[in-house]
Amino acid sequence: MTQRVVLDEIVNPFGARVLVERGRDRGIVAARFDLAGMPRVEHLLIGRPVEEIPGLVERLCGVCPAAHHLAGVRALEALDGPVKLPAAAELARRMLHHASALATNAGRSITTDREHGVAMRRLASATSAAVGSPGHFPVTAVPGGIAAPVRATALQPIREQLPMVLDAAIRIAEREMAAVPPAARGALAFDGADVALADCEGRPDVFGACLRAVSADGTVLVGSAPPEAWESLVAEQNPGDPAPHPRLLVDGAGDGSYRVGPVAQLRVGRLTTPRAAELQQRWGQTGATAAAARAVMAVHSIEAIGALVDRPELLGTELAEPRGTVAAGTEVDGSVGVGWVDGPRGLLVHRYQVGEDGRLTAAQILTPTAQNEPWLAVLLTAAARGMDGRGEPEVLAMENAIRDVDPCLPCSMAPAGAMGLVIDEVPARQSPGSGDVLAKEG
Repeated sequence: MTQRVVLDEIVNPFGARVLVERGRDRGIVAARFDLAGMPRVEHLLIGRPVEEIPGLVERLCGVCPAAHHLAGVRALEALDGPVKLPAAAELARRMLHHASALATNAGRSITTDREHGVAMRRLASATSAAVGSPGHFPVTAVPGGIAAPVRATALQPIREQLPMVLDAAIRIAEREMAAVPPAARGALAFDGADVALADCEGRPDVFGACLRAVSADGTVLVGSAPPEAWESLVAEQNPGDPAPHPRLLVDGAGDGSYRVGPVAQLRVGRLTTPRAAELQQRWGQTGATAAAARAVMAVHSIEAIGALVDRPELLGTELAEPRGTVAAGTEVDGSVGVGWVDGPRGLLVHRYQVGEDGRLTAAQILTPTAQNEPWLAVLLTAAARGMDGRGEPEVLAMENAIRDVDPCLPCSMAPAGAMGLVIDEVPARQSPGSGDVLAKEG
């Protein structure tokens, strides 16, 4: 049967829509980013045999493909119970994850420092290729391990690039922090919690096995929770909606709002690589920007790659633990598996449930964009109130708010003034879409 697809709309890839909500007195009550055009993708997986899932999650997202690849494979592994990966597989996956984060953060630097941004991206590409993913869509991980061994000859180009690229990344981070004007300090204040992955001792780890959350005043709300605790930690207020409004379900979390991403990664604990940890301390003292947080995390990724590339276990020949039940789709009826990674834009969670026939019966994919919507609403509301009655200059403040939160959309990479921002006014009590989260008056 032939299927005909009609494309009858031209879409601006940099387009973004903000809904400004006004009360009866015409005052701005709140503003929020419209996620209606960002549909959920779980339905692409439901009903599929588990053995098909790795190939599907590799291409779920062209913006963050490695994060979905790794989170999806982790979720599949969790269906069959705890897995201890061979050392070579664990290290190769970590290298891929750091390379992906570095490539994303390098893209930001290219616009302001092309030479050093390109150098960072080259290192990221060499690292991805070394661990078996030379193309845009990664193929490194398979349930239980990795698809191919890492070759020693592929690691030497990484070693050669590391010193220069690390120096460049440090200079970029220092410049980002020095560029913050005093008036902009404290602009990232947020009443909600910060959530990021960590190791099981509570140290930040973007490929960690545990989740950590701290409140706005630094109080630890969740020390180190494992993936199987996910359903007791976070719940979507509007399950399955493009704007699901997830909430943190722990004592002390207030209304449950939280944010993820580089700012949260720097706030949950001290980084484990030395130069990035020094920069992190300065970042915290100066009240620097989200752009500076991304630059610090780029330094962290480079240092992490440098530490991993010299681990002899990386060249091990044991690549995978047998995962027969997942591959065959047997003995897992009703099993639930949760896999996560902390990507360049923040926490990404895949949750799968499988039936007796080895097909997925339910799935949840919670993106950083969905989790950061409350934080973005706070920033957009502040920008909207600034522009009320004054006009165009504050439109750039809205663009900057979107870039700070960095949704998984091309608009966040648009040059200043080129985002194609559409601002629509709607009544505060009759907003279109579902699950409105309004920033409080203040």
